[in-house]
Amino acid sequence: MDLLVMPGIFHPGWFATSSMLLEAVENNDLEGRTFLELGCGSGTQACRAAQLGATSYASDITHAACVNAALNAERNGVELNVIASDIFQDFPAGLKFDLVFVNPPFMQHYPEREADFAFCAGEHYEYFVCLFQDLKKHLEKDGKLVMALSKSCNLGLILEIAESEGLHYNQVLSTKKWAETNFLFEFTP
Repeated sequence: MDLLVMPGIFHPGWFATSSMLLEAVENNDLEGRTFLELGCGSGTQACRAAQLGATSYASDITHAACVNAALNAERNGVELNVIASDIFQDFPAGLKFDLVFVNPPFMQHYPEREADFAFCAGEHYEYFVCLFQDLKKHLEKDGKLVMALSKSCNLGLILEIAESEGLHYNQVLSTKKWAETNFLFEFTP
């Protein structure tokens, strides 16, 4: 893919979790499926999903990320539906996905600047509470959320929040790069 990462946008090349998610995109049969990259940044996963035959969506809370994702779709000649939204807040009612991919923020702090949204999930992980509360409304019956997480986040609390919302989870991959251990989890209703 021909990608542009604008200044201030989460750069997928700098984080092992981004590579893990992109590999998971490659390993899914996406032809005819509906795909969402939530918190899209540059829209790398959504653009690749579109290349692989998905009806693809990208969403982010920041205007700059939405613009960046749209530019990358244009550069790569793919159709991409971009939605500016805080998680699912501004999504059309009834819009559902077969696959939702997310590389979430997981620092337990409140964002102070726009660039912080890529890293800060709230002191009590409010990001995950909102995500997991609304996820079932936006997943197809057999849909799943694929999420990258790190050993450095409060993994126990994130999984506890998912369970409290009636979600099942399965760790599908673990990888260690430098001093960081990262995981891919799948969540289903």
